[in-house]
Amino acid sequence: MSRRADALAAHVRGLPDDDLGDLLVQLPPGRFAALVESALAWPVHPAGLVFRYEPTPTATPDGTPGWVVVACGPRRVLGTVTRHHHPSPNRKRDRVAWRAWTRHGQPVTDGAGWAWPRRVDAAAALAWVTPTSGARALALAAHVRALADGDLNDLLVELPRVRFDQLLEAAFAAAERGVAA
Repeated sequence: MSRRADALAAHVRGLPDDDLGDLLVQLPPGRFAALVESALAWPVHPAGLVFRYEPTPTATPDGTPGWVVVACGPRRVLGTVTRHHHPSPNRKRDRVAWRAWTRHGQPVTDGAGWAWPRRVDAAAALAWVTPTSGARALALAAHVRALADGDLNDLLVELPRVRFDQLLEAAFAAAERGVAA
């Protein structure tokens, strides 16, 4: 990789999440769709998304107690999670399963079921189906930042020419100043 390509990759990795997202949506629709499909294939709890859990006496439509899941910075209520005990014939203790519910009382499912082994996994699934959480945007930004330099540059050259030229100029100016972004 050339120094210029390295500078471009470093510049793009240093962009704030919102700026990186704005850049990515300028890709050709087919390329953006393929990128989103590979980056968002499975719900994850992206770095930068902080949850807070607030106890609630009625978390589900049937009145089961649980916790309200709040995404922090800014505060956004995502829904609720509840803990359920399932007897296991092969264990001395019951298995614990966590379930997630949207703010409208709909269960969150992953296609194979709707129970998770940890509370944070249920909260991540809840964030994944709640657009205001920003979970998908954070995961997409993290995926792009994790691409190898060559793969990242191959992605960027598909931007519209004017936007790519602007990005190059900003990257080279930052590299000359000794700044990553």
